[in-house]
Amino acid sequence: MFFRRVVTEKLEYECSNENSCYSDFTETSEICPKCKSFRYQRCLAFGMRYVIKQSKKQILELKMRKEVEMVGIIGGLLYKDSHRTNVMTTCFTGKNPSLEEMIEKKDLNIYKKTEKQFLRPQDWSFFALYTTVDFLLNLDFMQELETADKLILLKQSASKCSLFGGAMRSYRGKRDRMITVDGQDIFPDEMKKVLENEEGADDFLNRIRSFVVSRLVELNVTTEEHILICVILFCNPALFYEPDNSHARSIVSSQQQKYTDTLFQYCIHSYQQNGPSRFADLLSLCPIIQRNFEDVQYLSMVFKLSLKGVPVPIQFKTIVEELI
Repeated sequence: MFFRRVVTEKLEYECSNENSCYSDFTETSEICPKCKSFRYQRCLAFGMRYVIKQSKKQILELKMRKEVEMVGIIGGLLYKDSHRTNVMTTCFTGKNPSLEEMIEKKDLNIYKKTEKQFLRPQDWSFFALYTTVDFLLNLDFMQELETADKLILLKQSASKCSLFGGAMRSYRGKRDRMITVDGQDIFPDEMKKVLENEEGADDFLNRIRSFVVSRLVELNVTTEEHILICVILFCNPALFYEPDNSHARSIVSSQQQKYTDTLFQYCIHSYQQNGPSRFADLLSLCPIIQRNFEDVQYLSMVFKLSLKGVPVPIQFKTIVEELI
């Protein structure tokens, strides 16, 4: 009872004899010391432990606090993503910034599109990357990173996030393959014409268009799940393997853990006992997105090689060249 009371009531005692009250005490001693401080230390020395069970009220308060944090994190991401979507569908830019210029916010300017303005597939690809980079740069933790660290993250992950966003937009539009915002094929006619005689080209292009979308349909992914997977994919601490990058690695790792924990909490909240399996299914999207990105990179390489020595029919913007 004494040990339990000290632990549960968080009592503290001080020994006036420097915890030596029991030094000469034996089982045959006639007088038992009454020092509570040393008595407690003796209990610990004998291996006594008391686990304090949380009350239902404490458990409920903890659960509510975690849910409030989850709602705050997801709400902030959805707000930023909504802004990105609105800008992409209603605006455009005549500028051609590099990735570093976007990070340093140099020479950036967007304007409202007119209803008559027509954008080609390559224009949509550029602006999808542009708005995705802007979205990622506005994540709170990015302010803690140096320009060089931001470049590493964006060069490795921005295109994947952009492709994933395009697949999600097409899925929400009840499409079975990726299309541009205004309903065009994502591949320019010039690219399809160059590749039309390549064996298996049609199947390959269709895989790029449909690979991720089909998995989104299969899983019936929500907007909240999409945006969390997007930032988990972006926050890759493995990119910072150099010793000099330990600070950036620590920041990015903690953010990835935060978003992963939030996704797990969301799955438990939304799917109860099926939450863990739902969480695993959603994480399985990451290698699928990676494969989709590698296909796009391969397509870009084949297209450029096919045009070797021939005037290039398409001029891609700077960040497209940098990120794909």
